[in-house]
Amino acid sequence: MINTEIIKTNLFHEELSEDTLKLARAIYNTHIENRYYLNMSIKLIKIYALLNIEESIDSLNYIKTLFMELNEPIFVKNFTYKHKTYSSRFFIFCTYSFSDTSVELLLNEEYLEVEANYMLDAFLSN
Repeated sequence: MINTEIIKTNLFHEELSEDTLKLARAIYNTHIENRYYLNMSIKLIKIYALLNIEESIDSLNYIKTLFMELNEPIFVKNFTYKHKTYSSRFFIFCTYSFSDTSVELLLNEEYLEVEANYMLDAFLSN
């Protein structure tokens, strides 16, 4: 028999930077405001304003670095999702691509489940 008890653990080896947290929470709140859709498009100008930075190539590269930090994989043991249990899994926050004016995102539904139910260090809704 598989033990389905959820044991919350610290899943991050290092804390996320302040700007990465700010970006992640803005994305998560947009996800909630848009009726929990996983697909979204965010204008880069809104991200520049959120982070209080000027639009430039360096700023765009900085935003890309934040997305890379946000997408560091997390490892979860004994993960149960939609009635299926996995002994171990890696998850990333989202897939994304940049255009000239926006970022296209697809949030990982399983990651959101992990954040809500498996992390002691949950950060999106805090």
